[in-house]
Amino acid sequence: MLIKNQNQSPIYFDAEIVDERTQHIQGEQYDSEQVQSEIAQTDGGVAVLRGIAQGSFLAGFQVASTQSLYLAGSVGLFPAVVAGLPVGLSVAATLCYLRFENSVIPQIADRQKFGLGVTRTLMLAASSWKLTTDAQQMDFVARSSFSGVTQQVKQYEGIQKPQQDHFPLILSFTAVIAVIFALYCRKR
Repeated sequence: MLIKNQNQSPIYFDAEIVDERTQHIQGEQYDSEQVQSEIAQTDGGVAVLRGIAQGSFLAGFQVASTQSLYLAGSVGLFPAVVAGLPVGLSVAATLCYLRFENSVIPQIADRQKFGLGVTRTLMLAASSWKLTTDAQQMDFVARSSFSGVTQQVKQYEGIQKPQQDHFPLILSFTAVIAVIFALYCRKR
């Protein structure tokens, strides 16, 4: 019976679903298994965070090293190789989670770490593709600007464009006349 201004405290039931697999387990063993399950879930969460941190670090290394090479004036294949190096290392690390046990089809040893490795590899591959595409665009801009700059220098210095001559036409006409003359001389 409640009196005025008195709240009834809630009743909590601590219950677990019991089925035929857990009926034979003792209370302490069951508690121990629950603790081990929670520890495994916590370890899984830590592994996910560790995988994200590794991927972020490698992507940062990839971007910083490639951009440093670009700033140093290196263009071409070398920055692309540096951008692709973390991708290759991530692929190699991910493949370590595959086991070939009397079969051609590999078995995954640790699904969680394998999934993290695949995710990390895809993230690094996307970053590498972006860096390589940027390098190609920079190379195109540099090549285009070089011809533009030389054209501006020629205009500034007053260098005239070479006169258009008809040298190829004259050469072709001369070659045709020479062939006709050779054939004429041969017939005589």
